[in-house]
Amino acid sequence: MKKFVFAVLLAAALAIPPASAQAISASTVNRTISVNGEAAVKVVPDLVQISMTAETRAADLMTAKEQNDKTVKALVAYATDTLGIEARHVQTDFVTVEPTYRSCNYDDEMSGKCSPLQITYYNVRKGIQICLKDLTKYEGLVTKALQLGVNRIDNIEFVTTALRKHRDNARQLAAKAALEKAQALATTLNMKVGKPISINAENYSSYYWHGSYGGGQRGNNSYMSQNVVQQAPSSPSESDNTGDLAIGQINVTAQVNVTYELE
Repeated sequence: MKKFVFAVLLAAALAIPPASAQAISASTVNRTISVNGEAAVKVVPDLVQISMTAETRAADLMTAKEQNDKTVKALVAYATDTLGIEARHVQTDFVTVEPTYRSCNYDDEMSGKCSPLQITYYNVRKGIQICLKDLTKYEGLVTKALQLGVNRIDNIEFVTTALRKHRDNARQLAAKAALEKAQALATTLNMKVGKPISINAENYSSYYWHGSYGGGQRGNNSYMSQNVVQQAPSSPSESDNTGDLAIGQINVTAQVNVTYELE
């Protein structure tokens, strides 16, 4: 009889979890919220990188090359001597030569009247890249390059030399945006945001106005309402007159993903 009563009491004790076990179970509940914040800082560019190509053609290879060399040397001299651009900011590519062969129809080729191996003329190309810090000289440089014989403006890219500073600023604003988003969601759910558990900063993207001659826009500007957008202050030199060129602004962006505790 005593053994039976002891077994019943032991079973009842095991059926009721101790208070300490309940406390441990409650503390292990994972209440978190994960959000992302994005920010774009608008900056006035202070440097432009221009890529151009000089192409000449002639039936004689040396004639085509001499004409090409003349165009490139004249442009380099104008950039360094007239505009005062440092020689290290002017770069030329290796020359490329492409022969163009005679086009023959089948009958003439078979009869020997036309040879598809006959070279009609040679294309000689050389690329020039110029880094221009004084944006007031941009229009004059491009115009002069075309006058000297440059055939193509391949790429125009406006950038900022203070990219690191603006990236850091964008990252801080993105973190602020993430916190504000988490707080807004937690308030709606009658909860509070606690300490951050994990933080992940995504790769930064810098969006430049660039493209072939005539321009274009690169980048995604369709940011959500939670994003923070701030205009970086312009220095006096950034507000100088740049002639007919409207350089506008470029976007330096950052994204931060944060997981917070919920209280």
